[in-house]
Amino acid sequence: MKRTVHDGTGQKAVFLHHFSRSARLYKGVVSPCSFSLILLAGLVTACNDPSPANSTVHVNEIQFNSSDGVVLHATIHAPEKQTTNPPGLILVHMAGSNRAGWDSFALRARRAGYLCLAFDARGHGESVEQGGKTLTYRTFETHDWLAILDDIASAHKALLEHGADPRNVAIVGASIGANLALRYALAHPDIAATVMVSPGRDYKGVETEQAIRELGKRPALLVTSQGDSYSAESCVTLKKTASGFCELREYAGSAHGTNLLDGPTHAAEDILLWLRPIIGPKS
Repeated sequence: MKRTVHDGTGQKAVFLHHFSRSARLYKGVVSPCSFSLILLAGLVTACNDPSPANSTVHVNEIQFNSSDGVVLHATIHAPEKQTTNPPGLILVHMAGSNRAGWDSFALRARRAGYLCLAFDARGHGESVEQGGKTLTYRTFETHDWLAILDDIASAHKALLEHGADPRNVAIVGASIGANLALRYALAHPDIAATVMVSPGRDYKGVETEQAIRELGKRPALLVTSQGDSYSAESCVTLKKTASGFCELREYAGSAHGTNLLDGPTHAAEDILLWLRPIIGPKS
């Protein structure tokens, strides 16, 4: 297995395909911008901008409840090309962040054919109501962070209800969301792959070493930046600990979590390339 270092200059990784499915090259699908007869100059530039403001027709806001009564708010990002049962991605944000942190990544993913669900975890964003009381992550203890696993389960269910292929669902998490993504995948064998962006051995009591050891043969991807020392060191440990296929991608700089995906490193595109031979989408 390879440990690949990226310098942000456009070099792409050599991909390892240790899976039963045939490897397929990812091709980004970008739909043409619709132009009216009268154009504002700024819109011309925006056509090539991957920011979520350029296309909202495939984005829907939804809400659902966790099993313990937290009202969870989420965004569904549907593929631009309509298809039956597209592969699905569950997106788990960082501590103190919210689902909007995934907007740029989700736009790239849906252009590539993925159905994404990004949600505000309990105590974050709009997901702060539970049975008449208000939740805030600022007062969370370890058991509160682990309760987000229940939120992920509800998000997983909602993703399937919106048409994702149950055989081709992956989970992508950032920072503590990466730790939680791994813990969720371990308990749910129907998660086909796990992507951990800036994970740690232990964030707020949510540990990962035993989980990645027990994950088995399901593929995992570790993504970090060289200057994010705790995460980078944790990723080396997790890769050594993994019992199955686990790949580590390191990028230049010190960006952490979803900030790493929004930078000039090509990390977002590399994640989608890595996922393609595992869960699709079909070409």
